[in-house]
Amino acid sequence: MKKIFLISAMILLANISVCNCAKAESVLEPQWSEFCPPLYENAVFKPAKENSKRNMENNYWALRKAKFEKSIAECKAYSKTTKDLGVCYSRVANLERNKNTQRQNARVEKDMDTRNQIYDGGYWWY
Repeated sequence: MKKIFLISAMILLANISVCNCAKAESVLEPQWSEFCPPLYENAVFKPAKENSKRNMENNYWALRKAKFEKSIAECKAYSKTTKDLGVCYSRVANLERNKNTQRQNARVEKDMDTRNQIYDGGYWWY
């Protein structure tokens, strides 16, 4: 009987300690991999010796990554409470999502303009 009581008490104490840890406020830091294509996750800025499309794309993601990391560092430096840190991280994540949306919209618009030029400009041959 004492063994059952001891085991029950240990389980109860373990659950209480786990519950207290789970209730502690924690904020997840946004990760760069959430916002960039996998190919450019570790992009490093390269001088524009050759102005290839791939190099320009690489430099775009490298500069964005640097700005993202600077924003995260600023959040850590200026946020005094967990709540402030969470708000700051949310702001950075929303900003990155908006940049991705704007980039996608611009790409779609450019593709539509190209299609219109092909069909309307006499470049379409049968």
